[in-house]
Amino acid sequence: MMKYNSIKIPNCGSLVIFKSPTSPYYYARFFSNKNKIRFSLKTDNLLDAKNIAKERFFEFHSKNKIPITSKEVVSEIQSSETFDKFFQKYIEHLLELSLVNEVDPNSIQVCKSRYEDYIKRHIGHLDVKNITTEHLNKIKIDLLHGRYSRSKRKLQTKTINGYLYLIKRVLKKAIDLGSLYKLPVFPKLKIYTTNNPNSFKPYTKDEIHLITDELRRISKTKNKPDHDEVADIVYFLYFVPLRPGKEFLSLTHNDVKMITSISKDEILIIDPPTRKVLQYKHPIPSHPIAKDIYIRRILKRYPRKTGNEFLFFNNEPNRQLDKLQRKISKIFVKVSKSLNLYYVPNSTRNRPLYSIRTSNFIETYAKSGQLDLTAKVGNSSSKMLTNNYLNQFSEMKVVEIYNKLYKSN
Repeated sequence: MMKYNSIKIPNCGSLVIFKSPTSPYYYARFFSNKNKIRFSLKTDNLLDAKNIAKERFFEFHSKNKIPITSKEVVSEIQSSETFDKFFQKYIEHLLELSLVNEVDPNSIQVCKSRYEDYIKRHIGHLDVKNITTEHLNKIKIDLLHGRYSRSKRKLQTKTINGYLYLIKRVLKKAIDLGSLYKLPVFPKLKIYTTNNPNSFKPYTKDEIHLITDELRRISKTKNKPDHDEVADIVYFLYFVPLRPGKEFLSLTHNDVKMITSISKDEILIIDPPTRKVLQYKHPIPSHPIAKDIYIRRILKRYPRKTGNEFLFFNNEPNRQLDKLQRKISKIFVKVSKSLNLYYVPNSTRNRPLYSIRTSNFIETYAKSGQLDLTAKVGNSSSKMLTNNYLNQFSEMKVVEIYNKLYKSN
């Protein structure tokens, strides 16, 4: 009879894992009511094997309603306040929001996949009160080293933060329901990707004109009215310091109003109902060109009747913000690429729709010369502007100065 070098899994009864000389994969084995349970873990990674074996062990006893005799495991598994319980509660909450189009069903599926593929095996069985910073650090390290799944594919830092954020949201649900007093300290990861704010190179005003002209041409010649609306969005974002996502897509006619200044100027005031950062929650004045876009184009496209009409894509079927945001971004990127404007020359960087926010900050700061005021209007901070947006100031302005001085009209 062939013997294998087995590894005992702590606090899991008779559970052991081992590797057969005839297979590259690890196997698991434990005894239940004198019956031997054995199965392949289908991984050659030791850490994954331990986690999968433990998860299968818990599932077997839970499904078959077999008590676990180990005292340590009883304290973990048989708790009625498990992370898994509150994950299901969190998903139920998201499903309710999706019914009123506040959450994209695709994002719910992403949450489920991340939980089932990785998070569940680590902390799904734990009482939420027993989840510590040590658990979270272990998850972070595993994800950083590509041990989150059997594919061993390493994740970007932004995606890893997404896993940790999901865990945080579930634990906050436990707090809301009175089962947890406070959150454990979460590990922090600095995001280094090609699409973070300090990589968003701005578009010049001439480039914005090229993009909007092309969008309107496509709308007219190919009968694609969505492109004409995206052109208005591009101009609107260039002259209004809103983030190009839910902040502007949530705007309705009730969120904007006209006021008259002492000098008889009509000013369009915007009070976004959705703000990514609650740095300054106050109405903001918009550029006169944004006022013209609103009066001459938006109001004609979606006349104000009840005031609840959205300023952009009001008639979109089954209007979901995440889905609509992807649609607009896809149209913008395609046109920017067709004009050879999307990719930054001699660089791996690109310029998505978010780059327009950089352009807006640069234009606003160039006119006001006041860092704090520019930050306040854009619902940001002076530090964020200096580090992530205005570091592009000189390069962009040099191009515009060159065009004015040396290019013929």
